[in-house]
Amino acid sequence: MFQTHNFHNGDGTPDVDKIESWVENYFHSVFNILNSFLCTVDIKEATDRMQDIPFEGLVREQLENEDEEVIKIAVNHIKGLAQAEIEIMRAYCPQ
Repeated sequence: MFQTHNFHNGDGTPDVDKIESWVENYFHSVFNILNSFLCTVDIKEATDRMQDIPFEGLVREQLENEDEEVIKIAVNHIKGLAQAEIEIMRAYCPQ
């Protein structure tokens, strides 16, 4: 997908806050779409399915025109967001 973003500071270094803000908005948009599908299955199955979603690949695709440093920051952040969400979901799974 061809989009341009301004993820750099005036000195050319990546603006981590802008990158992480974009990732959080993107993650929550994707997660809202997924909720419409995941709400039809039990929490254990939804958690298992969440683990199979290639969030890293989705972010890489969205940011394919950005430099690798920006992508690396974004990928690390979305991995953390996804893992946190999965942990929350696991807390609701029956033992």
